[in-house]
Amino acid sequence: MRRTDPVGHGPVRFGPPLPEDGLPVLPELSAVLAAAASRGDHEPVGGGLALREAACGYWDRRGLHCDPDRVAAGPGAPALLLALTAALGGDVLVPRPCAAWWAPYARLLGRPSFHVPTPPESGGVPDPYALLETVRRVRAEGGDPRLLVLSVADDPTATVAPPELLHETVEAAQGEGLHLVSDETWRDTLHDPHDTVLLSPAEMLPDRVTVVTDLAGALLPPGWPAAAARFPAGADADGLHARVLDVLTALDARVAAPVAAAAGYALAEPEPVTARV
Repeated sequence: MRRTDPVGHGPVRFGPPLPEDGLPVLPELSAVLAAAASRGDHEPVGGGLALREAACGYWDRRGLHCDPDRVAAGPGAPALLLALTAALGGDVLVPRPCAAWWAPYARLLGRPSFHVPTPPESGGVPDPYALLETVRRVRAEGGDPRLLVLSVADDPTATVAPPELLHETVEAAQGEGLHLVSDETWRDTLHDPHDTVLLSPAEMLPDRVTVVTDLAGALLPPGWPAAAARFPAGADADGLHARVLDVLTALDARVAAPVAAAAGYALAEPEPVTARV
């Protein structure tokens, strides 16, 4: 088993590297990237208009209407989650188990992260009663929980949370004033749905859910980093979007122009891409 504490690293511990998907790069994606290879620049911070419009089309086809001004793109979901964590402040709640890369970004920012148990049959979404108890305990100890990261199509357990569980958890989070980040990277890939349907928390709580989709791995080769975040509507989200762009600017976290061209093509979901997924 690979070490999770590489020699020479600081106190932030990451999980083992993600495995390669073992698939060749789609020729159509290679052609799009090659056609844009002469562009040596980056996209603007948060992504260019064409990339953001492609992301809106992707979400519109899944019943999540959005406006390009409410979308931010970055070089991978980790950069977006780091920016969201920094912009929201407070303590972070994550399910147990969860994707290995979620918690380290809170620790990197010096923010406490707390794990909330999930039901055995539905990884990625915390048990609502355990969530309420964890929030109560953290606040009693002087903490300030503000952010809950979850995933309806869970990576570690390959399960999909049933709508009734998701609804109860979202209601509990809303009652405690938490902002939700829904990692929906794997919503379209093969999984065991346990005879249920996949719903996004953004459909249930449109004003307090930011949806993050990482294209690398699901739609693009793992080594082509690109991801998009869909921000909720409302005045509060305007400030959150602006603060996230500030963090991305400070990190100079921008998508390379050739990768952005490939990402826009993949988000349009042409037949070669959908057949691969």
